[in-house]
Amino acid sequence: MKRLLTFFFCVATAVMLQAQIRGNSVVVTVEPDHADWRYNTGEKVNFTVEVRQEGTLLKNVAIDYAMGPEMYQDIRKSVTLKDGSLKLQGTMAKPGFYRLDVTAHVNGKDYRGACGAAFSPEKLQPSTVMPQDFEQFWQKSIAEARKTDLNPTKRLLPERCTKDVNVYEVSFNNERWGSRTYGILCVPVREGKYPALLRVPGAGVRPYGGDVYTASQGVITLEIGIHGIPVTMEQGVYDNLGNGALQGYWEFNMDNREKHYYHHVIMGCIRAMDYIEQYTPWDGQKAGVTGSSQGGFLTLVTAGLDKRITCYAPVHAALCDHTNSLKGAACGWPHYFYENAKIKKWKNVKIEELDDTKITTSRYYDGVNFARLIDEGQKGWFSFGYNDDVVPPTSAWATYNIVKGPKEIKPYQATWHFWHQEQWDTWEAWLLKELKQTTATQLADRLTSLQQKGYMAGHQDDPFYGIGWAYEDGKSDVKLTVGDYPAVMGFELGGIEMGDEKNLDSVPFTRIHDELLAHVKRGGVVTISWHPRNPLTGGTAWDVTSNKVVKSILPGGVKADLFKVWMARLADFLESLKDETGQPVPIIFRPWHENNGSWFWWGQKLCSDSEFMALWNLLQDEMNARGFSNLLWSYSPNLDGGWTLERFMQRYPGNDRVTLIGEDAYQWGSEQDFIKAVNSDLTFLTQFAKNNGKLLAMTECGFKNIPDATWFSRVLKPQMDKYPISYFLLWRNYEKEWFGPVPGTPCGDDYRKAFKEAKNVMFLNDIKH
Repeated sequence: MKRLLTFFFCVATAVMLQAQIRGNSVVVTVEPDHADWRYNTGEKVNFTVEVRQEGTLLKNVAIDYAMGPEMYQDIRKSVTLKDGSLKLQGTMAKPGFYRLDVTAHVNGKDYRGACGAAFSPEKLQPSTVMPQDFEQFWQKSIAEARKTDLNPTKRLLPERCTKDVNVYEVSFNNERWGSRTYGILCVPVREGKYPALLRVPGAGVRPYGGDVYTASQGVITLEIGIHGIPVTMEQGVYDNLGNGALQGYWEFNMDNREKHYYHHVIMGCIRAMDYIEQYTPWDGQKAGVTGSSQGGFLTLVTAGLDKRITCYAPVHAALCDHTNSLKGAACGWPHYFYENAKIKKWKNVKIEELDDTKITTSRYYDGVNFARLIDEGQKGWFSFGYNDDVVPPTSAWATYNIVKGPKEIKPYQATWHFWHQEQWDTWEAWLLKELKQTTATQLADRLTSLQQKGYMAGHQDDPFYGIGWAYEDGKSDVKLTVGDYPAVMGFELGGIEMGDEKNLDSVPFTRIHDELLAHVKRGGVVTISWHPRNPLTGGTAWDVTSNKVVKSILPGGVKADLFKVWMARLADFLESLKDETGQPVPIIFRPWHENNGSWFWWGQKLCSDSEFMALWNLLQDEMNARGFSNLLWSYSPNLDGGWTLERFMQRYPGNDRVTLIGEDAYQWGSEQDFIKAVNSDLTFLTQFAKNNGKLLAMTECGFKNIPDATWFSRVLKPQMDKYPISYFLLWRNYEKEWFGPVPGTPCGDDYRKAFKEAKNVMFLNDIKH
């Protein structure tokens, strides 16, 4: 036991000591005089070299430096810096990178610093030539590979699983039977359809852990190896292969395009996407691919060949512009023809005329040519360092420049062949944004952006009827009052579950369909509520004669099958709400509202908190299973006046299930009580929304028949102005009951004064794209 304790103490001490070793006391910095490291051709870059020890300039330090075009530096000198600093200057007449490398010699050790100054990098163009049959060759290869069944295997790795993510080692056939690709698959535990991310590896031979983090954010991830061996073995196995049979694999069969090592690697990437499509709960809409170095090349490959990819992020992509070195310019790793003995022989020959077998074959394995296949439907994010001496920024910029589709570039100038934490964080955030961006998230972004201007005016059933009219095309009480449509229109789907032709307010569903789409086409925002009938009693949504209704429709309940039919009918209608291009329109969906009251069968006293949350999840999961990515879910309790965090959370579905927090607030009693309750609620909800990253709105509000003609300007607007709401929605105007403005009346005049003449309130024309 004593020996065992001693052993653990030694190990712990070693770990602590290792964790404390960071950085060097001697630091070499090479700084350009432009903060972004960029210059126009013909300009001069002024470098400042400093060698510091413990933050202080080191005197009489010996250095070596090399400067000139990267990979072809033609100035090399050794000097002693008396005061620890040196000024140097360089320039380039053509686009490219001018690199200064400095090595300081201190106490028998070498310390390096560098700076790669960019000269008109946006004008760099690659030298590699695309073979006429390039795309045909690869599509034929893919077709041949797909003749072999994937024949997948899947093994749960319980030690890697979390409460949110299941982790598996998977494998599947590659380009022929028995040639397999292995990887780590991470799938969110919650049932549903998800976007997917394929992670492709950098060079080397190693095991893989899988991308559990991204999967925990609601994205299927598959991280693959490329060598046809399991990816969960002991490290020593990979070390032996890397130093043995697979050493220098990137140069295997360089003279044969069919047998080139990367042929099966590329096929593995495409088959990985086939696996994702066929054997995971992929949503069939959003798919990304990403990797660094060799993985950056494979990212370009996969995006270029596979149009299932909607976004891609290559970071310091290798294997790009192999032939650039044949004209004496920087080429991508693995620098196939750099300092080749034949360069002098080919000096005066055009690159496209070179017919050496290895050169010709290299064109089929050049990331540049795959990048040329990327189209407008795929969005890219490129990142690399200007100090990278493995993947030169010359090739990285040239590759970026020839991509035709939408793209972003984010260089981290000071990085070499690694990335900074900030770079990783930005990279990951971009991928999540693109993969999880849906019609609903785009709507959320729009609402957030519009809040910079104020809040939007809304009205329920606005285009259907008003005071003294009904179903007149283009008519609206709001428009008659202020000359413009409300920015937000509300629609009700109660009755759709019964298969009825009209909703519970007798509005034809065909009319709802058409007016909703018309408002979206005009540039407006739409919100939908649903008051389904009581599935247990057959009564209306207001039938509260039983407290077992919710329980009856949950799984195993006596009305569970009936409610499934109801949800299917609701989903069928929602699915019909598409624009002229066939794309689902964005909708704020507001089910089960005012649940803290007890006037609906899902109310506070009619079901337990756990039953209500199960009800919410049941509907939301069903809509997700139907593939709806256009629904922005709003949780809208009724005016309370005494919210505490504990009480609010009792029925709150969760941050992953709600995007907008609503408040339904009507003045039924005294003005004083209404103002007090609204301010209490909105103070609480504002802080909750801020802390949890949610939008906030007055999802219903009003004062029946507006007995006080100044209520809008004197009561409602002053309260709303205090809080960061996205919109307010006044309830409908119908026959002898109205909550919105009545044209030509004092309350209509007050509405126009309060809202239309206010700079912080938006109507339709104020929010059009």
